[in-house]
Amino acid sequence: MKIIFRLCFLALLSIYFPTLLIAQKSDTPIPDYPIRKGVSAPFAGFAGSTLIVAGGCNFPDKPAAEGGKKVYYAQVYSLTPGTSSTQWQEQAPLPIPIAYGASVETEEGLVCIGGMNNDSTSTAVYRIGFPQTDSEASQITPLPSLPTGIDNAAAARVGNILYITGGNQPQQEKALYALSTEQPESWDRQTDYPGQLRVQPTLIGTDSSLYLAGGFAFNATDKTCTLATDILRYDPSTQKWSVETSIPPYPDNTPRCLVGSSGIAYGDYLIFTGGVYAPLFKEAMEGRQDDQYLKHEPKWYRFHDDLLVYHTVDKSWRIIPHVPGMAKAGGVLLCKGNTLYMVCGEIKPGIRTSEVPVISLSDILK
Repeated sequence: MKIIFRLCFLALLSIYFPTLLIAQKSDTPIPDYPIRKGVSAPFAGFAGSTLIVAGGCNFPDKPAAEGGKKVYYAQVYSLTPGTSSTQWQEQAPLPIPIAYGASVETEEGLVCIGGMNNDSTSTAVYRIGFPQTDSEASQITPLPSLPTGIDNAAAARVGNILYITGGNQPQQEKALYALSTEQPESWDRQTDYPGQLRVQPTLIGTDSSLYLAGGFAFNATDKTCTLATDILRYDPSTQKWSVETSIPPYPDNTPRCLVGSSGIAYGDYLIFTGGVYAPLFKEAMEGRQDDQYLKHEPKWYRFHDDLLVYHTVDKSWRIIPHVPGMAKAGGVLLCKGNTLYMVCGEIKPGIRTSEVPVISLSDILK
């Protein structure tokens, strides 16, 4: 079951509105990520002006299609975009190799939560930061552990509270856990999210709300995969969930989902991107693909390269088509200033990339 989760990743986007402006590549590129062949499902985010990437996994020797073994990493690298010498710097490693966790940016550093490797699912939580502003060396600080191991989940922040939900939890629970960054004593269980199970969802935090988008559930008994085609909103002040909106379908009205996609908040907008084509993902999960499934060229999988943009005030959707570098699964979308970064990910099931595309947002949301 988890092998399928790891090989068949994410799903999203592809409606075309020709009147919208297209994202432009930045003139400040970032060097390829140092781990050979790149990684998928790492921790990633900014600590101040410094980009941190940690953990992740890949198939370094042979592709998954040829029976290659997945390798998990503990390496941590940092880079400061826009400097005269923009190069990756290796930092102190994580305590264990790990991937499929969730990460959240805070003023003190990047918080890395849960995840898994070949041995177990993790309860560990760490913060990677630079306590001395004049130092290039990061520091890893343990934070309170999760009450239980969680992988393939999503995390976000509202104010000084960190949240994690979705993913694989014991007994297929749908718990939402919260931790205060001001007094990080323990993770408190909040209101469970309603409806179906959501593995590999996207969670975005704004000033006052959480938005839980997409995800999937797999029933191993009858081998059915159910895709979540909506977005839920959580109000921390009332601790209540509600249905915010439906995810726009494909142009032919086929339902789409946001399985394992990535997203960020940008003012009043939620921006989602990346991921696999929903119908192919569902077929693969249900065993309706043949033994050639992992052997096609990347374009065959139809990983999406569009930006899905939702306005939380107007309750409207816009789509920016064909944004370079976004057609990845298991990548991490980040925003710093008016710039988007898509960190690593896979370009087809089992094949990672070390590229970190940089996209200017200046003209997108006029």
